[in-house]
Amino acid sequence: MTEVFLYTFPQWIVFAALFGIIYGWVENKKAFRLVGLAAFIALGLFSLYVLLGDYLAPGQFLTPEEIMHEELNDEIINEAPIEAQLLPAYLSFIGSAVLALVALVLDWLNKKQYRLFTVLAGLVALLGFFIVVGAVRSV
Repeated sequence: MTEVFLYTFPQWIVFAALFGIIYGWVENKKAFRLVGLAAFIALGLFSLYVLLGDYLAPGQFLTPEEIMHEELNDEIINEAPIEAQLLPAYLSFIGSAVLALVALVLDWLNKKQYRLFTVLAGLVALLGFFIVVGAVRSV
């Protein structure tokens, strides 16, 4: 998986999900809200795939000698590869998926509490988005 795909794909999914949720609220179309929430859940599953597939594994970016001797001085930390900088973003996407799953169930059951979980899922996904933007700027 290329590094470009690692930071562009989540950004598109976040925007598509937010668009669906906001459009669903404005036009009072439940289907769009549910699709937006499902997009957050899909992004969370993708994030799990990336994390469990060792695409962000530190062993890929540090030499075995650096790992064994723990030579993590400021120079190495400041020059962390973009994949390593994306780890917090992917963790936030997983958190967003969990919140979106709760919101999806509550919205499906016509409970008003879905709004709180939907907003929280969107905010957590936006946090991940801005982490990705910061990582891309540092490259």
